[in-house]
Amino acid sequence: MEGITREEAVALCSKVQEQNRAALSSPARMQCWQCQRDSGGEVDRTYMAAMPGFLGCDLVNKLRTRMERAHGR
Repeated sequence: MEGITREEAVALCSKVQEQNRAALSSPARMQCWQCQRDSGGEVDRTYMAAMPGFLGCDLVNKLRTRMERAHGR
C-alpha cells in the first residue's frame, strides 16, 4: 500500500473518529480513543504517524481501502 499525505491521513482519521463515536463499545472505538489520548491530539504522535506514509493505523488503512474500492481504484 502506498503512503498518503498528512492532509489525507488527517481527513481519514477524522472520519474514523466520527464513525467510532457512533459505536457504544467496540475494539475500534477503544483503539481510536487510546490513540487520541496518547497523542494528545498531535498528529505526529498518532498511530498513523508511526509508519512512513502515515500507514501506522489499521483503522485509517481499512477506511482508505474501502473508499478506494467504492471508487473503483
